[in-house]
Amino acid sequence: MRYVSLFSGIEAATCAWEPLGWEPVAFSEIEPFPCAVLQHHYPEVPNLGDVTKIDWSDFLGRNERPDILVGGSPCQSFSIAGGRESLEGESRLMFEYIRAAAELRPRWLVWENVPGALSAKGLQGERGGAYQCLLRELCQLGYGLCWRVLDAQFFGVAQRRRRVFLVGCLGDA
Repeated sequence: MRYVSLFSGIEAATCAWEPLGWEPVAFSEIEPFPCAVLQHHYPEVPNLGDVTKIDWSDFLGRNERPDILVGGSPCQSFSIAGGRESLEGESRLMFEYIRAAAELRPRWLVWENVPGALSAKGLQGERGGAYQCLLRELCQLGYGLCWRVLDAQFFGVAQRRRRVFLVGCLGDA
């Protein structure tokens, strides 16, 4: 399985998927420290940088279509610990994830975020509207979707860390 990772950070997806033989095709990260970590550990994988500036058609002209698109758009403005600006804050980069899905058309999607994403306001201020927008847009692209809130403490991590995981499959699989 070949994947593109958006909002890569220090690349948790690759830490999880590398033992399975899955291959990162490209990362997208702009913060200096995570970029240095990515370059050190994965020098052969290009970091495409700012997700808002990526030309996905150019990317597809030089690469095969990835099997998976993975990413967790910024959570700060979805988080109940944050300002709850929702799509008016950094969490609006969720739309870049949707744009990448629309243009790359991978068979599989994985999106993760804080549970506050489920109740974050939409563009018209409606409770839960941000997540509804994500679901609607991905469904319109032809993805069947399912999601769960999972807590890292039940998967061998010594901390409570609840996250929403959304998985999508293109078509009728």
